[in-house]
Amino acid sequence: MPTTANPLWNPWCSDARTLELYRKRCRREADEMTCAAQAAGIFGKLCKPGETLLDAGCGGGYYWWSLANRGVKVEYSGLDYTPEMIELARAEMCQRAHLPAERFILDAIENLDRPFDNILCFNVLTNNPHYALPLERLLACAKKRILIRESMGDELIVRYTPDPYLDEDKRHIRVYHNQYPLAEVKAFMEENGFAVTSIVDERSKDGVEMVVDIPHRWRILLGERKNTKGGR
Repeated sequence: MPTTANPLWNPWCSDARTLELYRKRCRREADEMTCAAQAAGIFGKLCKPGETLLDAGCGGGYYWWSLANRGVKVEYSGLDYTPEMIELARAEMCQRAHLPAERFILDAIENLDRPFDNILCFNVLTNNPHYALPLERLLACAKKRILIRESMGDELIVRYTPDPYLDEDKRHIRVYHNQYPLAEVKAFMEENGFAVTSIVDERSKDGVEMVVDIPHRWRILLGERKNTKGGR
């Protein structure tokens, strides 16, 4: 059985405004995210046509538009553990992007056991209790490369706070907004068989961005598997 988010504590099904924004992105009625455009540009230089790509924590799956707009011809799949997000992706993206419904997988990253040539994980692990277990699974399943964008700095900062931007009756739900040690995350990726390159985040210029009134230090890391036969 897949692991899905419990609505009692899951913020992603408790924020009507964000859900509507995601719907507009799926319909191409909202501006493209800078980070989505940057991710697509990076993969466009690295991916060969027909390679598989998993968008881990895909939300509505709208990163597909950024890839398609730049001619990145990958077999895209999305994974998310919030049922409402997978429902949104299937309702809004499948017909528009000509993707079969099974390309959107309802499950937790921690359960991932399928190989993909490329894995994309942007703005996801920051909102987890810790990065290590989900990142370990992503690394194990990345055959060629992985691209992550998370809040990373000099030290570990764990924040678990109520979110005042959720629906009014859900603002008691606490959300992780963690910062991870950049050097530690890079070393963790290297220990798992990847050569790691830091890439300047185009949106924040590696500075500080306030997200829901909390400082985030967005950093992008590209991991390329040293043994290209890999993936386990």
